[in-house]
Amino acid sequence: MGDVFPPQPLTFAVTSDVVDRFYRATGDDDAVRKGPSRKAPSMIASIYLVDLLMARGSPPGGIHAKQSIRFHRSLAVGEDLSLQATVVDKYVRKQRPYVVSEFEARGKDGCLVSSGRITSIWGRDQ
Repeated sequence: MGDVFPPQPLTFAVTSDVVDRFYRATGDDDAVRKGPSRKAPSMIASIYLVDLLMARGSPPGGIHAKQSIRFHRSLAVGEDLSLQATVVDKYVRKQRPYVVSEFEARGKDGCLVSSGRITSIWGRDQ
């Protein structure tokens, strides 16, 4: 427990194209979101969780069991987003190993954009 992954936070650019694709994927074509003070939703950080989990380097066959995410603020289009996680618990249930990680996604100012907890059933080592 206490392992931080990855050692250096993953960084993603929240470009206008990324925001447009996010809104299209969620079916939100609200014209208000296209103004000069355009913001990206804090939920956009959740699309990068797959990259974060892959950075953990777990063995194949793992299962994403559950997650909870808290959204703290929106992002400016063009802002960089960084993600990092810490393993906070490990346990065995029904003969399967579980790993619980807490993550934080921060904007360029260092303030939280979103945070949460992910529980995974650990894959079997080969």
